[in-house]
Amino acid sequence: MKCYKRHQLQQEMVFSLHTEMKYAGPKEAIHHAIMRQNYGCTHIIIGRDHAGVGKFYEPFAAQEIFSDYPELEIAPVFFPPFFYCRKCLTYTTPKACPHDNDDKEQISGTALREMIQNGQAPSEFILRPEVAQVILNHPKPFVD
Repeated sequence: MKCYKRHQLQQEMVFSLHTEMKYAGPKEAIHHAIMRQNYGCTHIIIGRDHAGVGKFYEPFAAQEIFSDYPELEIAPVFFPPFFYCRKCLTYTTPKACPHDNDDKEQISGTALREMIQNGQAPSEFILRPEVAQVILNHPKPFVD
């Protein structure tokens, strides 16, 4: 795929898992972990509101549910909320960045999907322009 040319495949493995999002929140996060574990993955990244929709689930419920499943062999890696700071010139977290909110560009999956559905290219801080172009050129970037 065009977007993968940037990756160093000797050090990284990039693949897609063909499944539909159900937006079932915490239980879907566990489902994602089990599927990836079955494919041999050792770790899974779980961010804020993983597989959630809007404000239906608590923001960190998908991270908290993993304590109920100690038998999982895959290790969840919990990501805190992060943003792009125009002064730090990097992605960072509230703990690491002292700058004002005006310097911070928040990252929202919901907002990103809405922009793409409306044919708008997201900020290059959120999505590399060449990746955005590939997605925007797709006739149906999201499954109905």
